[in-house]
Order: sequence, then structure tokens, then C-alpha cells
Amino acid sequence: MEQYECKRLDLDALHLVYREHLTPDFPPAERKPLSAMEKLLSAGRYEPWGLYRGEELMAYALLWRDPEGGFVLLDYLGVCRDKPRGQGIGTVMVAHLMGQYRHVSGILVEAEAEGDDASPEENGLRARRLAFYRRLGFRELGYVARIFGVRYAMLLYGDRTGEEAMEAHQRLYHYEFSPWLYDRFIHIPERS
Repeated sequence: MEQYECKRLDLDALHLVYREHLTPDFPPAERKPLSAMEKLLSAGRYEPWGLYRGEELMAYALLWRDPEGGFVLLDYLGVCRDKPRGQGIGTVMVAHLMGQYRHVSGILVEAEAEGDDASPEENGLRARRLAFYRRLGFRELGYVARIFGVRYAMLLYGDRTGEEAMEAHQRLYHYEFSPWLYDRFIHIPERS
């Protein structure tokens, strides 16, 4: 069995992950500006992690801490582009996070929701992502959020209620954005 080590990333490593992995892995509409990550990191509310095999980065995860309630949001999770898919690397990364954050109220996940806006192939990919989290013990919260125009199905790992999780989700964005931006671009849950 391969040996992996999960390490907290410093600012330089975050820049590298953002430039070489996150930017090609996530479409612009889903990508938080690096400056926003740097601001959250300097405030102690953003935690970047790398999964390594020896010195080789295999996967990354970026988590955003709830300022009040003890939840974290798995902001990004990715297996590096040149690494084999379907070999359990993402599962190893998430298992580490579950252990690292076992004392928090819950781990929230925004996973792009299936919908009419996507091709059958894209909806299939979205369904596989949701199934991945469910297999690892996350449960769907029963609401969809629309954040800067992107629709996300919400999942939670932990035993808190859906209402507590949604309040934490709202709090993360309320804390970072002006009321005008929040009202215009953040809909948790999505409005009809």
C-alpha cells in the first residue's frame, strides 16, 4: 500500500496549487480569486492542504472556516491533473480531512448541482461527484445554493442538523461580503 502524507500548505505552496492545479481544474465561475484566499489565510480562516507521496503532490484541499459556529467548508478538492483517477487518491485526501476536522461541528461541501444548464455528460460527472461524497458518509442537506450564478447541491459530514449547517453556510458568506453583494449574488438556499 502506498504511503501518503497530508501537509498544511504555506502561502507559496498555495500560490503554486492555485496556478498549476486549481486554475486548470475549475472553471472561472467556480474559482475564488487568489487574493480572497490570501485574505482568508492571513485571517486564520483558510486552510490549504496537500496530499503527498514522498515529495510529489498528489491532491489538494482548501477549507474555509466558519467565523463563529465551528463548521468548515471544503472549498476545493482536487486530484492533481497528471495523477491517476479512480485510484482512491481523493478518498485518502477526504479521509485525512475527516480525521483532521473530527472536532468541528461539520464539514460542508458545495458540489455543482445537476440541472438543465448542463449536458448529459456534465450531469453525469456532477452525479458521480455527489455519489463520491455520499459513499464517504456525507449526506445531502436538501437545498441548492446559487453562488455567483453557479448552482450547488449541499452536503454535510457530521451530525448537526440541516438548519445548523445552512446557518453556518450563510454565515461564511455574510461575513465576507457586503450586504449588497450578498443579496445580489449569494442565495442560500436558492430563490425560486
